[in-house]
Amino acid sequence: MDSIIDKMTSNAYKVLKYMYSCQIELPDGTKYVPLSQVEMAPLIGVSTITINKLFKQLRDDKLLLPIEGKRGKYELTEKAIIIIKDMEKLEDKIGEIE
Repeated sequence: MDSIIDKMTSNAYKVLKYMYSCQIELPDGTKYVPLSQVEMAPLIGVSTITINKLFKQLRDDKLLLPIEGKRGKYELTEKAIIIIKDMEKLEDKIGEIE
């Protein structure tokens, strides 16, 4: 069941939130998302064309950076992590009210 935040936010945020939840950490401390756009599209519930547009938007907004040497793999920027953590706080507050 979708939370109220999920219902009230765009697909761009949903992609960002999903990417945050499935990051893996490398031995050097770098975190990245191991899934490709094609793998993520059905999990988010959008077409591959839509997810490609969303990735472009997230890159343009400086929320995603490609990982060097890992084609099609991305890391979330500090800006993206701040957005996600703040939205999680908001979701917690809303949960307290309900």
